[in-house]
Amino acid sequence: MEHGDGGSPVITARINDTGPFDFVLDTGSSGTTLDERRVKQLRLQPDGPGEQAQGMGGQIDVRLFRINRFEAGPLAVEDMIVPGVAAPSLASHDIAGLAGVDIFGRLLTTWRWDRSCVQLSGSGGKPSGLGWKPIRSKWLKPWKVLIPVKIGTAQGWGLLDTGAQKSIISPEFARLANFGRADAVGIVAGGITGIDGKETPLVAYKGSATVGSWSYKNVGVSVAALPLFDRLGGVNQPLAVIGMDWIGSRQFAIDYGAERVWQKALEPGAKR
Repeated sequence: MEHGDGGSPVITARINDTGPFDFVLDTGSSGTTLDERRVKQLRLQPDGPGEQAQGMGGQIDVRLFRINRFEAGPLAVEDMIVPGVAAPSLASHDIAGLAGVDIFGRLLTTWRWDRSCVQLSGSGGKPSGLGWKPIRSKWLKPWKVLIPVKIGTAQGWGLLDTGAQKSIISPEFARLANFGRADAVGIVAGGITGIDGKETPLVAYKGSATVGSWSYKNVGVSVAALPLFDRLGGVNQPLAVIGMDWIGSRQFAIDYGAERVWQKALEPGAKR
């Protein structure tokens, strides 16, 4: 696994024995995607009627394509259906699409930033090594994993999303965290664009936070009314997307078979 723009985790994969291609490894994406250029390069044909794809910014109509084999590291997934979706634009890599959690099946996945890899093992076990702690989690099919988030005294749930460079909370979460008080200075911080191509404005604050067993002091907190929050429980709920600016060097494990999440305490000297 390599580090792309904003810390995005990037892996290489071969499709139908062609490649390699670079993909953002995205725990927030239920399925793997492929961009139009690679669809044409691989001469893929549409497979059945189109469907709607849900991204951070909203829904779009997509065509579906069948690939015979997706290989990444020790993983080899046969007979996959992938939507044709524009790939994230990174200066660091020529990204072909998102590698979603469908490539993991029911495996236990341990994210090891110190080794620049994801370790794969059978479901039902414990991540290897010391210091792991199981935490509460909420699972929304297909495989969107939410964990507890606290900002100030406000509590909610956050999507663990390695495909997002920024962590974003819902306006309701911001209201409960009292970001609207007179001394809370919000700074307009541009916007975020989803797969639908529409930009959602961001307002940035600073605050203390905990994500499961991880703690943060004076961390950046972005606020936006993302259409994705409708799919996670509703815009009127305290919800968050936990992106790479918060995940950083934090180690975690997701067991897609047992539906469990583990976190590890920070290593000495790691960024808080």
